[in-house]
Amino acid sequence: MRLGKWLLEFLDRRVAGFGGAQYKTFGIFGIINYPLGYYMLYLLGATESIMARGIATLLSFPLIFTEYWPKKLKKYLNLYWFLTLLYCLPVFGVYNLLKNQVSNEWILNFSVGMFILFLIVDYVLFISLYVLGIVLGYLIFTLTGQELVLQQGSSVDFIYVYTAMTIIGCIFSRNKEMLEHERLQTLKAIAGTVAHEMRTPLLTIRTRASSLPKLTKAYKIADRKKDTSEELLSDEELGFINTAPADIDQVTRQAFSFIDVMLMNLREEFKDEHREQCSIKACVEDVLKQYPFSGEDRALVHTQIETDFLFMGNPLLIKHVLTNLLKNSIYYVKAANKGDITIRTYTVNGINLLSFKDTGAGIAPDILPHIFDKFYSKTKYGTGIGLAFCKSVMKSLGGDIRCKSQSGEYTEFILTFPPLEKA
Repeated sequence: MRLGKWLLEFLDRRVAGFGGAQYKTFGIFGIINYPLGYYMLYLLGATESIMARGIATLLSFPLIFTEYWPKKLKKYLNLYWFLTLLYCLPVFGVYNLLKNQVSNEWILNFSVGMFILFLIVDYVLFISLYVLGIVLGYLIFTLTGQELVLQQGSSVDFIYVYTAMTIIGCIFSRNKEMLEHERLQTLKAIAGTVAHEMRTPLLTIRTRASSLPKLTKAYKIADRKKDTSEELLSDEELGFINTAPADIDQVTRQAFSFIDVMLMNLREEFKDEHREQCSIKACVEDVLKQYPFSGEDRALVHTQIETDFLFMGNPLLIKHVLTNLLKNSIYYVKAANKGDITIRTYTVNGINLLSFKDTGAGIAPDILPHIFDKFYSKTKYGTGIGLAFCKSVMKSLGGDIRCKSQSGEYTEFILTFPPLEKA
């Protein structure tokens, strides 16, 4: 039991650290590639096993519909992901490579499979899958009573090439992860220092400012009793002093809000967060009530709460997700000097959804696929952690977030929330 729990936590940690898993993409790839590949390689004269390809196709199919998996099964999703990749790429590749006498066609196929694997998992899972796949592929080949007969003219040099490729690839992958980790730790240290250094003086200013109205009252009393007719402060200046505490309080709350969002965005783990039954309507209303809008920004936001659905999650984390999206939307609407923002909730086929749409600048097609990648940002002062944070939070509660956009027209984020389990 402990080993099983450790394995599930290990896989969840590795997948989350890599920025998530491409379940649907690989699932679609699998149900197209394996049947089509059978036909193509059959035409080239390769020896093919329709059963092996059928198993790979069937294993890929559930990955397309992970958002509809029951909550009890979702905790095993990354284990299923690992086993599916293990069979569909290294095991399948090694078995067929040996079955086809290390033919050039299957050397190429195996190369492509390893390249795909390298793209979709981190270096630890890559090594684990690579080694296990080779061993299991060879065992299946020998246990089925087959003997390895090299094709005439075949070269076994590819073994050295793949070994070198694997070692070099893992070194570069590890270096990339270390750089990202160091960058994240640096951001955390800077953010913590900035937060501390800003909170203290802001609180001091707010506290001192709260006494200004008392000083204006004292000034008016003294002004009435003075002997000279000279006016030291005009009514307009007194009015400014009276409203200054409220203005300072608003600016301070705005600064605190952005400090909280910045610190929350730098968090990496959410699985152990306290969860409770939440109302999406209450979360949206709280965010709009607490968000420190500037000027006429509040008038840009419209709500269409068609369905007030419930979900299990941490309300603070969800509010930070909505705050991130709201902050981004306001920025791009104002940058485009056009548009507005619509927050809408609705249900489709039993799936609870929240749409966050702005008709501002939109996102360029070459940028859109990368917006949820950690540290990816195309804005001047962006850190690339806000949307990655949103993705992590939504995944942690069994939901998801995706984005649709047309440059110059609109951007829409669609959040998927798992339904409450019936008692």
